[in-house]
Amino acid sequence: MKPNLPAAWAVFSTFRPGSGAEEAVSSVAGQVDGVIVVDDGSGPVADDVLERLAASGVLVHRQSENSGIAAALNTGIRLAREQGAANVVTFDQDSLVPSGFVEALRVAQDAATADGVQVGVVVPEYFAAVRQARGEMSAYGPAANVIQSGMLLPLSVVDAIGELRADFFIDLVDTEFELRLRREGYAVLAAPGLRLGHALGTQYRRELFGRQVCLPGIPPEITLSTPFRYFYRVRNRIVLNGEYLRAAPKQIIRDTILDGIHFVNALWVARPRRALWRLYRAAINAAVRGRMGRMPEALQPIAARIRWNAPVFEREQT
Repeated sequence: MKPNLPAAWAVFSTFRPGSGAEEAVSSVAGQVDGVIVVDDGSGPVADDVLERLAASGVLVHRQSENSGIAAALNTGIRLAREQGAANVVTFDQDSLVPSGFVEALRVAQDAATADGVQVGVVVPEYFAAVRQARGEMSAYGPAANVIQSGMLLPLSVVDAIGELRADFFIDLVDTEFELRLRREGYAVLAAPGLRLGHALGTQYRRELFGRQVCLPGIPPEITLSTPFRYFYRVRNRIVLNGEYLRAAPKQIIRDTILDGIHFVNALWVARPRRALWRLYRAAINAAVRGRMGRMPEALQPIAARIRWNAPVFEREQT
């Protein structure tokens, strides 16, 4: 089955990219009409990589300052529109794209459109080891808790519901967009069997007050983020809950419970704990006062002091 839809442009956001970004771009370049890289204020440290990408034919746009992943992707989407794109596929700088990936997304999109489905986005069934689909799959299926890397997005959908939330800066940007799509009547879909490789970082045991959490449907491991991101994760979770609790109560309640366990776990293993607690308090205050965008500069040295004192998760060998 060949898709009838126009080919997509790939849009990458980068921040202080290494050679892995070149590998990521190369992995998808032959699958799309063109590739756009939006660098989010890396400065001179990224000169060599970005110059090599530009020399290879990639459209490189450099932001003058760090504005967040949503703003970077929005810029890339606008640039893709100027190039005549009808669809974009968004990627992180460390996502390795397998052969046939974009066509598989488009086949699922085409099949759903032919069935009269109002398609919002299409994602791979698996992001690394994380399944983004729900239930049984045929030519396509419903997705939930999607991650923006590897997401096929028609630009007509952006026209209808707006861009990614730039004021979220980072974290839960994709979740907010997913919830907005559903609220406006668009389907969030997954392409069956498709997997996007991605480095998830060091994984730690999921604990609550020092005891391992073993609950049905909840993985026994977590990936702790870079400490500064907990400001955004807490603030944006509060804002998201306030805006979408009525529209998606089951998803909001489940995700809030999981995030709550995660935040307690992170606080338990943070050193010094009081530094992470200060980030949490600042995030709550920012959410209550509606202060969005980038984390205040005064919090950055506090976040930089935090280290994780946590047991690395090791799967049992069978």
